[in-house]
Amino acid sequence: MKQEIKSIYKFESIILLLSVLLFFIQNNIIKYLLSITGLGIVLFIAGLVYKKKRDTNFFRGSATRILLAVIIFYFIIIFLLGLILGFGKTIFSLNPYIWLEGLIPTLIITIISERLRYLIIKNNPTEKKAIYILTLLMAIFNILLISNIFTLNNNYDIFVFICVTVLPIIAQELLSTYLVSNYGFRPVITYKLIMNLYIYILPIMTNLGDYLQSAVGIIMPFTIYVVLVKYLRPKEEENKWKDKLTGINISFITIPVIILLTIIIILVSGIFKFQMIAIASNSMVPIYERGDAIIFEKIDNKYLENDDIIVFKKDNILVAHRIVKTKEVSSKLYFYTKGDANNAVDVEMVSEDEVLGVVRRVVKYIGYPTVWINELFRR
Repeated sequence: MKQEIKSIYKFESIILLLSVLLFFIQNNIIKYLLSITGLGIVLFIAGLVYKKKRDTNFFRGSATRILLAVIIFYFIIIFLLGLILGFGKTIFSLNPYIWLEGLIPTLIITIISERLRYLIIKNNPTEKKAIYILTLLMAIFNILLISNIFTLNNNYDIFVFICVTVLPIIAQELLSTYLVSNYGFRPVITYKLIMNLYIYILPIMTNLGDYLQSAVGIIMPFTIYVVLVKYLRPKEEENKWKDKLTGINISFITIPVIILLTIIIILVSGIFKFQMIAIASNSMVPIYERGDAIIFEKIDNKYLENDDIIVFKKDNILVAHRIVKTKEVSSKLYFYTKGDANNAVDVEMVSEDEVLGVVRRVVKYIGYPTVWINELFRR
C-alpha cells in the first residue's frame, strides 16, 4: 500500500512537469502533442501499477442521468438568454475544419486525464491530501493548456482571464474529483466531454459577456453538485447531514443565496433595463459615497431633466453626476453635469450618446469589493 501511495506523488510530479513545460510552449499543436504523449504515458504506467480498473459504482447510472438532465436544462436556459442577448459564432462556424486542430486533441486529452484521475482516486480513496493536490494540478494543467488563446497585455486582461477561465476551470475540476470519488468514471467523462467539446460542435452560442460567462462557469458545477447531493446522497451521509443541520433544510440556505447571486449577476451584467455599478469616489456625497452601489435605468434621453443623476461614459470610465443644465446643438442634446460634493461643474459636457441611464436606487456598501479589486489592479 505504501508503494501505491508513493506512486501517487510520482504521477503528480509528472503532471506538474508537464504543466511547467506547457507554460513555456506557445504553439498549440506542440502543446497538444506533449499533453497527449505525457498523459498517455502516465495513464499506461498507472494501469500497470493499479489493479482496480473497472467502474462498478452502483450510482454511476443514476448520477449520469441526473447530470445530463441538469446539462440539458443549462443549455435550454443559455439559448433562451440568446433571444435577449443575441448569438455569436463559435469556433466551429468560424472554421468548420477546426476540429482537426482542436476537437480531436481535446477529446483525447479529456478521456486520458479523466481515466487517470479515476485510477488514482479509486485506488487511493483515503489519501485526501494527494487527491487535493491532484485536483489542483489538473486545474493548473487545463488552464495552461488553453492559455495561448488569451492576450494578457494589462491588468484588466489578467482580471478577465481569472474570472472567465481560471475560476470556472477550478470549479470544474473540483466537481470532476467529486464525481469520480462518489459516482465513478461514467458521470465525470460524460460531463467533461459535453462541457469541453460543445464549442467545437455547435455553430452558434449565446453572447453572455465576461460577467455572465464567469458566473455561469462557476454556478454550473455548483448546481450539479447540489442536485447530486440532494438526490443521490447515501443514507448514512444523509443522517449525518440531518444531525449537523438539526432539522434545518439545506434548501432554505442554498436557494436564497442562489437567487441573490442571480439578481446581482443580472444587475451587474446589464442585460436588462437596470444595471448596477460600484462607486469609486465621494463626488456625490451625501447622496452616495465610495463603496456604495447604484442601480440605474436605461431610458430614452429625451426624458432626462435637470436635477436627474445620470450615468455616462467618459474615456472608458463610468461617471454618475447630476444634470445642472441641458443644451441642444444641431438637434443633439448635451448636458452640463456636476458632482454634489464638487465645487465646480464638470469641465466637459456630456453628449446624449454618452449617457447610459438615470440613477434610481442606491445600495450601501456592497460596491466595496469591486472598488478594491479595481484599485489593486491599477497599482
